[in-house]
Amino acid sequence: MISRLLLFFCAAGPLLAQDGQQLFTLYCSACHGADGKGATGGTFPPLAESPWLAGDPDRAVKVVLKGLTGPVDVLGKTYNLEMPPQGAVLPDDQIAAILTYVRSSWGNQAAAVTPDFVKTIRASVSDRNAPWTSEEILKLHPLPLEKTVLTNLLSQAYSGKWSSLPDFSTLKAANVEEEHDGIISLKDSPFEDDFAIVWTADFQAPADAEYEFLLDADDAAAVILNGKTVTEIKGAGPMNGSRVRKGKIKLTKGSHKFRLEFLELSDKQGIALGWKLPGDAPWNWLTDEKAQQPKVREPIPIEAVGNRPVIYRNFITGTTPRAIGVGFPGGLNLAYSADDLAPELLWTGKFIDGGPKWVERGTDNNPPAGENVVALNKSRTLPTSARFKGYKLDPAGNPTFIVQIGQQILRDSWAAESGALVRKLSITGPSLEIQIPQPPELTIDGANGKTSLQLNSGQPVTLTYRWK
Repeated sequence: MISRLLLFFCAAGPLLAQDGQQLFTLYCSACHGADGKGATGGTFPPLAESPWLAGDPDRAVKVVLKGLTGPVDVLGKTYNLEMPPQGAVLPDDQIAAILTYVRSSWGNQAAAVTPDFVKTIRASVSDRNAPWTSEEILKLHPLPLEKTVLTNLLSQAYSGKWSSLPDFSTLKAANVEEEHDGIISLKDSPFEDDFAIVWTADFQAPADAEYEFLLDADDAAAVILNGKTVTEIKGAGPMNGSRVRKGKIKLTKGSHKFRLEFLELSDKQGIALGWKLPGDAPWNWLTDEKAQQPKVREPIPIEAVGNRPVIYRNFITGTTPRAIGVGFPGGLNLAYSADDLAPELLWTGKFIDGGPKWVERGTDNNPPAGENVVALNKSRTLPTSARFKGYKLDPAGNPTFIVQIGQQILRDSWAAESGALVRKLSITGPSLEIQIPQPPELTIDGANGKTSLQLNSGQPVTLTYRWK
């Protein structure tokens, strides 16, 4: 009788055990797809060949128990969906069965998960009441790293205090390490503060193409390929996406000499470097850290309304702090310097993007938003006694800039006509010589090729600026 009972229980054991595939179909396939590739054409994150399921099961168990919120990167694509917590719905044995199934299906080859392991993890996170964010869970359980295109990677560390990247050829490395996985990391740095590291390697380019590199660092860093600096970050600053730099270089398929220089200046340190080919969506990271992508902000165009120009009083890149920007109808634009008392920039197309100042409260200069930017005056040429007296708008909104030089009054008027900028100069009082720069990008009718003009009282001069 006892033998028959033992035989029954041994045969029934597999039947009574939880079926991971059936449980997955019941609880998970609606979002992740029966094939693990994400339901509704990949709207949801895939589980097939996902690094989120590889390695130790801690990460996956914690996500199932408490859920996941906010953006998450899976196989080069960012998803921003809510995964609800399942800890209150599914017991330990069912979670173990589901994770055992998905960690061994669709190309995944991770070890099984036991109910006792889930029970232990559940107890360790029992006080947590909120879903995980990607950043939180990956800080605890980083994704397994894959080998990169870097071979023969070598790191050389230097101890010292510098204000910028030093001339490493004059220094002797305090520590040299071979990095066999081809992954650049600061985790094994022999120093905590006041140090620099150079990584050298062979970059194995998979194709003939123009390669784009993205660099972020805390603090200074430079990417060099075949002896050419591709991109660089100077000075001290955080690695939070605000200092990201990009650069491009054409490479042929095969091996190229790679060099990454890094300098820690103060407090924290970090380095992130990625590359991609034209048309690629995700970055291929060469570092164990990833750069935060700057938020893409929709521009707020400042532009002429109807036939009336628009005036922009703020810092403009390429001219002085007291700049006066004028966006004329038809996509012709001007920046006049109230410091240098002259027009300093002309450009075509879009006028100014107001977002950096109006939304981001930025303190940097705002660049012209268009193209064909031409620099005119780059310094003051009028006498030191000259003073800016403001500007006036005519009934159509066109500006006249007014300068007083002793007893002289200089009026510098601008308007847009037939695809050109028309400038009228006049003076009251004694004659005055005005500098007229001749940039190669422009033709200036009325100047007759001269670089200076004599202005006489009561005899205005008209100049017409056209892009070649």
